[in-house]
Amino acid sequence: MRQTNNADDKDSLDTRYGWGTFAPGTLQVLNNVKAALAFLCCAIFAQAMLVNGFARSVVTTLERRFGLSSTDLGSVLVANDVANLLAAIPIGYLCAKNKPRWLGCGMVVMALGAVIFALPQFVADPRQMSVIEGDGFCVNTTVENQTSSDTAGCTSQSSDGVPSLTGYKYVLILGKFLVGTGACTLFSLGVTYINENSLATQTSIYLGIFYAFSIVGPGVGYLLSSVFLNIPGDLDYSTDLSPDSPQWVGAWWVGFLLSGAMAAVSAVFLFGFPRKLSVPSEENANSTNAADAHCTKNDYGNESPAVATVTTPSSPSRSQTTATPPTATSPESANDKRQHLQFLRDFWQKFVSLMKNPALILLSLATVTEKGMVSGIVTFTPKYVESQFRTTAAEASFIVGLVTVPAATVGTLLGGYLVKRLQLDIRGIAKFCFVVTSLTVMASLAFLITCSDVTFAGVTTGHSNSSFVGTQDTLTSMCNAVCHCSRDAYSPVCGSDNVVYFSPCHAGCDMLTTANGSQVYEGCQCTSNSISTSARVGTAVPGKCSTDCPLRPLFYGLLFFMSMGCFITLIPLLTGTLRSVTTEEGPFATGIQEVFVRGLGYIPCILLVGGIIDYACVLWDTSCQNAGSCLLYRNRSLSINMVSVCVAYKTASCLIYLLVLLFNNEAKAEGSTNGTV
Repeated sequence: MRQTNNADDKDSLDTRYGWGTFAPGTLQVLNNVKAALAFLCCAIFAQAMLVNGFARSVVTTLERRFGLSSTDLGSVLVANDVANLLAAIPIGYLCAKNKPRWLGCGMVVMALGAVIFALPQFVADPRQMSVIEGDGFCVNTTVENQTSSDTAGCTSQSSDGVPSLTGYKYVLILGKFLVGTGACTLFSLGVTYINENSLATQTSIYLGIFYAFSIVGPGVGYLLSSVFLNIPGDLDYSTDLSPDSPQWVGAWWVGFLLSGAMAAVSAVFLFGFPRKLSVPSEENANSTNAADAHCTKNDYGNESPAVATVTTPSSPSRSQTTATPPTATSPESANDKRQHLQFLRDFWQKFVSLMKNPALILLSLATVTEKGMVSGIVTFTPKYVESQFRTTAAEASFIVGLVTVPAATVGTLLGGYLVKRLQLDIRGIAKFCFVVTSLTVMASLAFLITCSDVTFAGVTTGHSNSSFVGTQDTLTSMCNAVCHCSRDAYSPVCGSDNVVYFSPCHAGCDMLTTANGSQVYEGCQCTSNSISTSARVGTAVPGKCSTDCPLRPLFYGLLFFMSMGCFITLIPLLTGTLRSVTTEEGPFATGIQEVFVRGLGYIPCILLVGGIIDYACVLWDTSCQNAGSCLLYRNRSLSINMVSVCVAYKTASCLIYLLVLLFNNEAKAEGSTNGTV
């Protein structure tokens, strides 16, 4: 009798909100699906803001801070998708018995990953961001002195065991991998927890709210990044540079710590929820996990008593388990082994059956090409805007978020509405997606809108008043050969000849003055019309020369329609996928499709786009600390590369839609021959 009372007390605690035995009555106001939804929304908002907002808007800043290439950043960003790919099935299968506990653990892991991602900012040497008077000017020194000085700088770092900052790439990858692993619980466990504990008529509303926060999160991330990137990255280090300077590194890490804090707070509250929320008997939730109970739902969402009261040897009641725990040789243990073997057989048979479904395979491949292109292009669009239109990282982040997030929201809602309004079947969905994708290809030609390349002395143009000298360094010319300038300090200046120079030294400037609050370099031999060591007519100002790009608003308009077109097809493709399989096969089919999308879409396309962006680079940073990042891109090459990716992926999508129509037509003809409808 005492054992039964203990079991009853445990059952009571299992349905109360709290942490372990601490479950006071005042906390039971949170013991409902609406409270669970609120904290899950907070968690998914933090995840979306971090992964799709902050991480994508600080690409250029991370390259500049740690000397990384776009390919390096691509490997950092795909770590999230690799984690999702590896963790999705184990988490969904092994962690289903106590979803709130594992949801809380997932949020703790995500918070830890966010902190690790921001950690390099605090352990790496601070980036020197200032212009010190007398430093970086043209000084007539001997080659021997200059060379030995430069070599000593790099050699001393190596002898002290201080690695270049590019090594922090692996810390960033680890942080992103942990973020992806923790966030995976939200999609595999969070969705099912809402589904199991809500009325059938309310489930779609709750899930709609849940996914709405995942759409809003990236927009908020982009907007907050535009604020954080205007703050100096090293708060305890004063600088006289402005965010307009190419040397500027903003406080990229603030957003990651903010997202990590939100995830940690969500974890605390998610740990308190019971496995099964207590609801009135007339408002029973959706069918629970088979590990807890075997029950079904009727059309009104109520539990069927005839099924709910069935018990089997493989799922004994709690009191039976307490009274007679099974041994290693008990019939229950043997049944468990047989069930596991049967599960593996059923799993393989269902997998093979789905792989023989041409409509499912083709629609999954279409989803791969659509989502893959979106992930790659959207990830590097802020970087593209910053390079093409010579904006700051903060401005590029703000504009891209302002354009793409509303477009994605409108596209997602519009796609779902049109499928329902037009009552499209699989063939109708394929035709609809073909038309939309064809129009999106036209909108993607927005990337052909370019501004003129930066007129960079020694890179894209020669020096104004002299020819190159016979050295491997094309930045050196007759006007600055006596200066023996170092390439370790990238500090571009715009000369009075409207040409950009690598540094004041490379422009031949020998002094810095301040006029009306603005810094002006004087005595710049390379910017004057003739070589003269006495006349100080040449001047330069910090930063790159400004340019006029009248078609810039048109680019943003086409970017909006391209983003909307990419997202319009996502809901129709999901609907077509579910209609190509039975209701029982639906969850398994979408799970397989998600694996395809991660493995064949997100990961390869992000790496591909990062690589083609690096291919357009014409000036690399070769300094001791930040070697590896690109300092200047050729705009036309960058534009053509981006368009090529868009057109290639969209063309592949169109071909797949045509194959869907072909195979679906053959299936209908076969069904008609067999006398089916």
